[in-house]
Amino acid sequence: MSEENTKILPGEHDVLAQLVIEVRGMNAHMQHFDERLQSVEDKFDVRARETRPMSERIDQLLSEVAATRQEVREVNRTMRRMNADLATALRNHDHMEDRIFKLEEATGKS
Repeated sequence: MSEENTKILPGEHDVLAQLVIEVRGMNAHMQHFDERLQSVEDKFDVRARETRPMSERIDQLLSEVAATRQEVREVNRTMRRMNADLATALRNHDHMEDRIFKLEEATGKS
């Protein structure tokens, strides 16, 4: 009786062969998923490395903008001084012109 229990039933080879084929197909499918996951991880690592230099470049640009703003402030300050000096020079010119006109009138020259 025990020999009969261990005998392979007809068609059982076909079922086992089909199961082996299915398992191999699933393994191939899992390997494909693993390759795709590795590809995504590689892309993520590359982007993460690209992000660091980008943030460093942004910091550098912000520093340059701050320095440029300071330079613009200095130029504005200089321009205000120049405007004040020019206004003083124009007032002095007008005053000198008035004095010359009065002197010419006093001496009779026009």
